[in-house]
Amino acid sequence: MSNPYIVSYDLDAPGQKYEQVRDTIKNFSDSCTKLQKSFWLLRSSLTPDEMTDKLKEYFDDNDRLFICEITNNRQGLASKDEWKFIRENIFID
Repeated sequence: MSNPYIVSYDLDAPGQKYEQVRDTIKNFSDSCTKLQKSFWLLRSSLTPDEMTDKLKEYFDDNDRLFICEITNNRQGLASKDEWKFIRENIFID
């Protein structure tokens, strides 16, 4: 069973491994979208601990990572396509 999550991060120094972080996040799920520069919504059967373990090799001590399971209580300013994706792929239960 998969759950909806947000994944947000800051890589604070130049030369960071942005591509590896992006690719790792995409591999957590077939249902993910990048809503903002370093902010993702996804469904995954992995736990936050498991996702963190897979990502932390690309992070330095000054970088930050936040992963949190989310509920279907949402609002914001997004495109019609982004809202459609969220309705059909993130909050599907």
